[in-house]
Amino acid sequence: MMATPCEAIINVMNASESNRPALREDQPCGQSPQEPQSLCQLLLNQLPVGVFHKNKEGRYVFVNAWYCRLMGATPDDYLGKTSAEVAAAQRAREDAAHPGKLRTTQLLSEGASHHELIMRTGRSIESEDYNVDGKGGYIHAIKGPLLGPDGTIIGSQGIFLDITERKRAEALLANERDLLRALLSSSADAIYFKDRRSCFLRSSDALARLFNLSSPDELIGKRDFDFFGEEHARRAFDDEQEIIRTGKPVIGKTEKETWPDGRVTWALTSKMPFYNSHGEIIGTLGISKNITAFKEAEAKVEQLHRQLLQTSRQAGMAEVATSVLHNVGNVLNSVNVSASILLDNARESKVSSLGKAVALLNEHAGNLGAYLADDSKGRQFPGYLALLCEQLTKEQQRNVAELESVRDNIEHVKEIVAMQQNYARVSGVAETVRVTEIVEDALRMNSGALVRHEVALVREYTDDPVVSIEKHKVLQILVNLIRNAKYACDESERKDKQIKVKISTRDKCIRIAVMDNGVGIPPENITRIFNHGFTTRKTGHGFGLHSGALAARELNGSLNAFSEGVGRGSVFTLELPFQPPADNKVKIPVLHL
Repeated sequence: MMATPCEAIINVMNASESNRPALREDQPCGQSPQEPQSLCQLLLNQLPVGVFHKNKEGRYVFVNAWYCRLMGATPDDYLGKTSAEVAAAQRAREDAAHPGKLRTTQLLSEGASHHELIMRTGRSIESEDYNVDGKGGYIHAIKGPLLGPDGTIIGSQGIFLDITERKRAEALLANERDLLRALLSSSADAIYFKDRRSCFLRSSDALARLFNLSSPDELIGKRDFDFFGEEHARRAFDDEQEIIRTGKPVIGKTEKETWPDGRVTWALTSKMPFYNSHGEIIGTLGISKNITAFKEAEAKVEQLHRQLLQTSRQAGMAEVATSVLHNVGNVLNSVNVSASILLDNARESKVSSLGKAVALLNEHAGNLGAYLADDSKGRQFPGYLALLCEQLTKEQQRNVAELESVRDNIEHVKEIVAMQQNYARVSGVAETVRVTEIVEDALRMNSGALVRHEVALVREYTDDPVVSIEKHKVLQILVNLIRNAKYACDESERKDKQIKVKISTRDKCIRIAVMDNGVGIPPENITRIFNHGFTTRKTGHGFGLHSGALAARELNGSLNAFSEGVGRGSVFTLELPFQPPADNKVKIPVLHL
């Protein structure tokens, strides 16, 4: 068995003792009868350890420089004295109450009993002491027999090693170990260390529970293939081997975990290279958080979001359909008015007077010439016919005008219905169109209401971009904005009601603004106006602007509102990304009615 460093030094000292003359009890430290300073004493004085020798009676015959510094004394305080005598002198000093000095006194008292035990048994004694020097340091002491040339015990000797740095390192290591142990036992996340073969070296309690193991120790030496399905285990293994090969970590990766029984869980995982003290990668370390509940909640939110979008889209298309019905209703009112006029004209027609004139001519058919020339009534007949002809001509003109109005209105109805059918049919498909055409379609769908409410319409088209876009969503937004602007103008009760529609492009962005001079928006409502269910109209439902904002977001655009306040009108601006078609050709679908 190899000797410890301390024991090796004691052996050297014993070997040297057999080759040098005996020391006198009163001989000063470091001197011998034959030479000023032996090589052994020179060595012992230069060692960074404390060394002492005692004779059979327990009196100090040698103390080196380091030992003196440790005890805060000089060689004269020790040489020729026993430990008890040195302790008594120490207690007599004024600074004996100092904690370091007090511990030194205790050590000296222990030294006397240790010397007696060594002389009686020949055994060595090892101990560790704290704060010997009063500075919070640690000392490792080994005391043993001092042998003469014939191998007999002629005294005791000892060495003191300063192990303060080692003890501090051990304390730091123990603290780090306790911290790691607390982390691994308390963390709800799966924490693990793996070697270069992706075998587990150590893991948290949470990971052991995840694998239905009673202790993390059962994981040591196993791999993901022992617990997960092949698909997930293979991906995890490949990631770890890539980290070992390149040293690049994987941070915040969402992993789908498949289990042998078919279960699927989700984890948010970060993996890093695991280095040794030489900076070499010896494996990987990782931490995984179970986010299955979050993923399930996210799926539910996504489903609700899709349902909301579908509901909002249906609500938006309902807005378009409502506008279509309003416009068709307005046109049908005009048709009804024209029909009533035609009916009144028919009832009041002078055609019956023409029948009376024909009957009168038939009555005088035998003497028609004399009747027209000589009879007073007959002479008036040509004038009567001329007047009747004039009246029937005017009547015909009025009826033709009304019939043309009926025809135009019926064509308008057909156009509106066809337009609505076209937008409904191409839902979800991007088409290449001019922005002005979509705007004009939205205006036509609201034209009847604007005319009926006497709202003046101003167009300001500074640009006419051609884009590829889902036009039904743009129409849905614009129909609602124009109708809201009409209501705002109507509720203001002002005479000069006006809506301005402006189209412009800037910074690869298309802006369609609908401006009115209506009732305006209070400042406190600007941030709430797009909320679901929020409305300021008694008959409103709060779907229109909300669904419009959602549709704008689906188009990667935005819908914004601005007003200077109540009675100052408002501006709603639809901003859309400018996405010109690849071939820059306008493709308008042909309608077949």
